[in-house]
Order: sequence, then C-alpha cells, then structure tokens
Amino acid sequence: MDRIRGKRGFTLLETITVVAVIGVLTMTSLPNIATMLEVRALNLSAGDIMSYLQQTRWQAVSTKLNHRLRFVSAGGRWAYVLEVENPAGTWTAKRSLPAKTIPPKFAPMISLPESSAVAFAATGFVSGYESQRSEIALVSSKLGALGRENRVSIRFFASGSLQLTKTRGG
Repeated sequence: MDRIRGKRGFTLLETITVVAVIGVLTMTSLPNIATMLEVRALNLSAGDIMSYLQQTRWQAVSTKLNHRLRFVSAGGRWAYVLEVENPAGTWTAKRSLPAKTIPPKFAPMISLPESSAVAFAATGFVSGYESQRSEIALVSSKLGALGRENRVSIRFFASGSLQLTKTRGG
C-alpha cells in the first residue's frame, strides 16, 4: 500500500522543464510556420485566379457566348469578376461566380490588354490576344526578403491555354 502512495505524479520541476522545452521548440518553429503560411496564401491566391480563368474559358465554350475575366483596381485593391457578353458589346457580371479580391500584400502586377481583361471567344481562344500583355503576377515581399520563391505568374496564350510559374524576383 505504501508503494502506491509514493508514485503520485510529476514533480513541479519536471513539469516546468517539459513546459520550457515545448516553449523553446515552439519559438524556433514559428518562423518556418509563418513562411509556410505565406507560401500557401500566395499559391492559393494564384490558384483562385487560375481557376477563374479556366472557368471563364469553359463558360465561353459551353454557352457559345464570349466571356471575360476583368480585373479592376479600386482604392489600392485589385478584384476580378467573370463577365458574359450578351448582347454583343454589353458585358454583365455572372452571378454564379462572385467577384474575388486579391490580397493587397501580394502586390499584383497585371499586364493585360487595354480592357484589363482576359476575354475568351466561344471557341475557347483568347480574343484580342497581345503577347506582350498576357500575364498576371502576384509577388510576396515577405518571401522575397527571405530569399524564397516570391513571384507566381500566370501567362495565357492565344489558344486559351494557361501557364503557372513560380520564381524569385519581383
């Protein structure tokens, strides 16, 4: 019976030591976790744009109506919205996909034709394609300061195909 009473639990010193070790491990891993979250947020933002571009092309082909993804800047924030041309010359936002914003921390670099849009014809090809103005890039200054890949670029081509690349620089 006395043997059982002697084995009650951990001492205060043991508990403090374990808590201190956990604290040190947490503090050393926080920068890596923050970097990983920034990389993930950058990739998700680029993935959202890529998805909307693919959806825009698919909508154009399936409905046989011209569609475009238009980028607008208001108050230092960039947003994009899927629009349909019906009747000819009149563009209206598609209600099925809401407008999305680009997080301002990613400093978007948008090089598009004068309409600030990527327009797809009913054939799936890009209307008014200009090779010098066919890129949307998101840049993370936080990742750049760490020497990591900090730029995600989405290029589109006359055929309607898309290319996503990740690089350093900005």
